[in-house]
Amino acid sequence: MSSENPGQAEMPPSAQPPSYTQTPTYTQASRSCVSCGRTINWDSNVCPYCGHDYRFVAAPAAPQQRSAKPLLGGILIIVAGVLSLIMAVSFIVMDPHDIENLDYQQLRDSGITATDLDEILGICGAIEIVFGAIAIIGGFFAVMRKHFALAVVGGIFGLIGIGFLVGGLLGLIGLVLVVISRNEFR
Repeated sequence: MSSENPGQAEMPPSAQPPSYTQTPTYTQASRSCVSCGRTINWDSNVCPYCGHDYRFVAAPAAPQQRSAKPLLGGILIIVAGVLSLIMAVSFIVMDPHDIENLDYQQLRDSGITATDLDEILGICGAIEIVFGAIAIIGGFFAVMRKHFALAVVGGIFGLIGIGFLVGGLLGLIGLVLVVISRNEFR
C-alpha cells in the first residue's frame, strides 16, 4: 500500500498509464506520425497505431488547360503593329506634289502648305514606326505567354497606333484577349 493514497495499491512503474503531457522521445530511426502524432519507426510504411499509410503517393496536380486567347490576342496585336508600320511608311514616302493635287479647301484656308503637311506627316510617320515596333514586340510576348505587362503595353501601342483604323480595332481586341488571359502568363 502506498503511504500517499491509503486504500490504493501501488502500481509497478511499467503498468502505469502513459502521461500525455510528456513529449515523445525520438531516436535517429524514429519519426512522428503525421496523422496521430505518436512515435513510429522511420522504416514503417504504415503507422501501427492509427493505420496511416505512408506508401500512398499523391497524384500530381493536373496541368492547367491553356487557352488560345493569348495566342490570338498576340497575333492581333502583331497585325495591328504591322498595319501601323505600313501606315508610317506611307506617311514618310508621301510626295508633297501628291498632297498638292488633293483638293482640300480647308488646308488652303488654314494657311498650311503642302511642304508643311509633308513635314507633319513625316513626324507622325516616325512616331507611328515606334508605336508599331512596340506593338509587334508586345504581340510576340503575348504569343509566348511571357511578361504580361509587356504584352499589355504592346496591345496599348497597337491600339493607339491606328494602323488604317483597322489596326486600332485589332489592337483593342488583342489587348482585351491578353488581359482576360492574364493567369496563363509566366
